[in-house]
Amino acid sequence: MDVLSEILQSLHLKATVFLHACFRGDWAVDTSGERRATFHLVARGGCWLHMPASEEPIALAGDDLIVFPHDSRHTITNSQIPPADDFPRNRLPDDPAPGPGVTLICGYIDFDRASWNPLIDSLPDLMVIRNDGSGPVPFSHSLRHLLIHEIEAAQLGSTLVIDKLSEILFINAIRHHLETNKELGFIAALADEKLGKVLSGIHESPERNWSVERLAQLAGMSRSAFSARFTQMVGVSPMHYLSRWRMSKAHERFLSGSDSVAQVAECSGYQSEAAFAKAFKKEFGYGPGAARRGKAAGTR
Repeated sequence: MDVLSEILQSLHLKATVFLHACFRGDWAVDTSGERRATFHLVARGGCWLHMPASEEPIALAGDDLIVFPHDSRHTITNSQIPPADDFPRNRLPDDPAPGPGVTLICGYIDFDRASWNPLIDSLPDLMVIRNDGSGPVPFSHSLRHLLIHEIEAAQLGSTLVIDKLSEILFINAIRHHLETNKELGFIAALADEKLGKVLSGIHESPERNWSVERLAQLAGMSRSAFSARFTQMVGVSPMHYLSRWRMSKAHERFLSGSDSVAQVAECSGYQSEAAFAKAFKKEFGYGPGAARRGKAAGTR
């Protein structure tokens, strides 16, 4: 399994479409503040995106997709002028104005936030994927239309299909972002010929007795040059990255399997169960036993 697939799989993604509506007249949609990733697909029409962090509104057209990986504050409206603070949000007008209106599909993306994930941390506050085929990997037009069809057809089994299509929509948005931002941080490290080998080695075999020297050899670089390059591009040192990824995988094993603490410790590259338990508690704030029982707050 490639590094990106493994990182995405470790997220345990679950998507839910919570709104499919046609808005006419003056309206506003604000889904921020839920501590969940959000996406909005403009199925038909055009509208405006307002964000406190941006001085200028962003025009959105039919089939445009916007994704907020970190629950950033935002409002989608019919107007280029942001709505007043007391203007009602997320409500269809009682007496909608005539005309074709704007159809929005809005959904939440839930994932395991307890574990560290370098990919999610590297994503921007906003991802905009236009329906113009721009970028080295044109976004799937058919996928968006299939999602719209499933929602509007409301056939047997549609709920499951809609959720799965929404998950794929989110993954494709991430892939599009990676392909168009290869020069940035962790994304650049994935695409880097030397560091890509190291990341693959860590993700394929986190239990190996890795050291900076061994990782540098895998990259074909000197120890100092490798360590400096890795830290600069990834944002943490090689051993810190290894340790956090081991803990992330251990957390995943506790939630999804029945392995004992000793078994997970061994798979995480620890010969001592006590040393593993100490490192695990330092990372998550609770011990392996609590994670294994699934009773620790925020594990899902």
